[in-house]
Amino acid sequence: MALNFVTFDVFTTTPFRGNPLAIVQVPAGTKLSQDQKQLIAREFNLSETVFLHEQTAEDIQARIARIDIFTALAEVPFAGHPTIGTSNFLLHHLHLGSARILATKAGLVPFKELYLDGKPGAELAVAHNVHIHNRPFEGTSYGHHPVVSIVNGMTAIFVRLPDLEALGKQTANLVGTENTYKVKDKLDEGWRNGPVVSYFYVDLGYTNGVRKLRTRSFGAREDPATGSASSGLCSFLSLIEGGEGPLARKYEVIQGVEIGRKSEIRIQVTLNEDRKSIKEILLSGNAVKILEGKVPIPPSELIVRPE
Repeated sequence: MALNFVTFDVFTTTPFRGNPLAIVQVPAGTKLSQDQKQLIAREFNLSETVFLHEQTAEDIQARIARIDIFTALAEVPFAGHPTIGTSNFLLHHLHLGSARILATKAGLVPFKELYLDGKPGAELAVAHNVHIHNRPFEGTSYGHHPVVSIVNGMTAIFVRLPDLEALGKQTANLVGTENTYKVKDKLDEGWRNGPVVSYFYVDLGYTNGVRKLRTRSFGAREDPATGSASSGLCSFLSLIEGGEGPLARKYEVIQGVEIGRKSEIRIQVTLNEDRKSIKEILLSGNAVKILEGKVPIPPSELIVRPE
């Protein structure tokens, strides 16, 4: 048996820019094991692969579409570019008119249609539980940089750089490429899940009330667009500067330029009245369809890491 799939380039309207995403459609009654899903994600070998489950009658009534998100190495509870890409697919291609909520492992993520610069896109309310870790890498050369989880299982080291030249010189995850999924045990108790990436950024200041950031993200590889890390960074900046200014702050994040995959990520962070916590994070972006086809279901006896 084979499953239908499509690929999108996300956070762009230009083919072969942005961050590629595979979406695999799983029919009702088809059960995939974790190993089968991981093997398919590994075969695509993209930043993430989404498994989109056919809606049940209850899902249709609740306007929910259920998804699982996998990197080439592991399942993750939430990520920005897969949810934006899937929202665009549902809104503009699959035409599931009833679906307006993505059910992820991190929680329910409402989304809606949004036109960006006159082109169809999507906006979603990011599942968030922002946690600033207590210097988990103290004693290392990078231990002074803030470490933040947007949700439990998606963590980034935020590294501010002085200019674009310094940004262009970055080459790898500070914890070591091979340690992306291994250093989680150093995080705060109760938050020791998922990958740890290094997110480098340059603050370009404000244009028409929108804060411009140029970024690069390194985990097990360089990621052209990282919605979860960019949402985490914008949340962190809003929190540490929360004593002044409006409660709602707008950001435009440009990522992937150095690897020829320019991505445009738009974020709005709204603080609660106490200015010490996050009320809402809105993430928006476009996506352009690239490929479609079928992928076979791996035999059930295959496992991800044979003994």
